[in-house]
Amino acid sequence: MFADKLELTMSETMLVAVAGIIVVLLELAILATLIVFLSKIFRALEGKLDSSDASAPAVPAATSAPSAPVAAAPAPAVASAGGIQLIDVDEPTAAVLMAITSDKTGIPLERLSFRSIRRIPGPELINVDEPTAAAIMAIISDESGIPLERLSFKSIKKVEE
Repeated sequence: MFADKLELTMSETMLVAVAGIIVVLLELAILATLIVFLSKIFRALEGKLDSSDASAPAVPAATSAPSAPVAAAPAPAVASAGGIQLIDVDEPTAAVLMAITSDKTGIPLERLSFRSIRRIPGPELINVDEPTAAAIMAIISDESGIPLERLSFKSIKKVEE
């Protein structure tokens, strides 16, 4: 019915195709500009939040095995290495954590900025050895479907029946 009215010449077809490509490229350019603009806004807001929340604790490093039991909470040993505040962590351990972070994120180490590295105490083990506690933690992670680094264990206690 409309087929004879909608016939386009080769030049008209090329003009429609070029116009379509230009529209798509303009939309992509606008989207890219919007992403860059929003990224700068969020970075500025993040910088303001970081500077106003300087007393906030550092992001804990994820560990897959439990550490030694903690009897009491002694005052943390604070050191400084190259401008990085180390809290209950020695320099070799901090270097390994920084290297692992760089490797896992794919960001070169020279582009990362670490403010502090803090040791997070593991769960208190009561009548349980470390290999057993590690197995319990792995089983709970597997059964619940929650990654081990997202779980937090305060204590693991053997209950006698």
